[in-house]
Amino acid sequence: MNSRIKLFTDSAADLPQVYRERYDIDVVPLSVVFGDEEFKDGLTLTPVEFWQKLQTADELPSTNQVNPNDFVEAFAPYLEDGATILYIGISAKLSGTLQSAHLAKGLLQTDKVHIFDSRSASIGETLLLLTAGEMLEKGHSVDEIWRKLEQDRDQAFTYFTIDSLTHLVKGGRLSKAQGLVGSVLNIKPILTITPEGTIELAEKVRSTKKALQTMVNKAKERNIDLSNKRVAVVHTWDAKAVPELMELVQQELAPQEIVEGLIGPTIGTHAGPGGIALFF
Repeated sequence: MNSRIKLFTDSAADLPQVYRERYDIDVVPLSVVFGDEEFKDGLTLTPVEFWQKLQTADELPSTNQVNPNDFVEAFAPYLEDGATILYIGISAKLSGTLQSAHLAKGLLQTDKVHIFDSRSASIGETLLLLTAGEMLEKGHSVDEIWRKLEQDRDQAFTYFTIDSLTHLVKGGRLSKAQGLVGSVLNIKPILTITPEGTIELAEKVRSTKKALQTMVNKAKERNIDLSNKRVAVVHTWDAKAVPELMELVQQELAPQEIVEGLIGPTIGTHAGPGGIALFF
């Protein structure tokens, strides 16, 4: 591992613990607010605790971006130690967290902090982190890693379906007009993260089974050979279709590896239960 480059992300990445340890990645938490209570995602509220709490909450929670001082505190010890920092973060179009990282870099007055906009969220960030971690192990420079991340980001795709659009509309991540579409006649919305890093409605289908097949079909339309690449299947609480999607992905996309995970508090606040996503 190249000890001079330190990887960072934010808790929106839903980074599985195994990769956090393997590539020594530090995670700066966003906050989740239930009523008068504020929790640090992953620190004072685990994913499982969050989903249990959501089931009994009187009102939907909200999220707060990382503030610049949190980034300053996280980055400073490594900079003092002579390290260069590469932070891969949630899409600037979905959260002010990336802007906070830029403000922190200004406060630290350093050119040794590199801030990469994943233009994605959740495991979309994680997939880029894994690429960076692997390249660090092979001794690549920040510039080389950055170029590869840009290539991967240009090819990336995300499709997901959720039980209800209420959470996304309430959190301001989807327009009310788009939200209305999904609530009509038991329609299953299929959403996508655009190349610019925003969330949009991609298609509407009638059942979960149809939604899963449509997501895989949309991935196939990209004509990307996935045989030597990894894709990710992640889900929110109570998503019963995970095995079905895993099987479809294995059969029809045949990637080298499927990363699987549970979506945590930051993204879960906006997605709600019963959501399932396919990331490349």
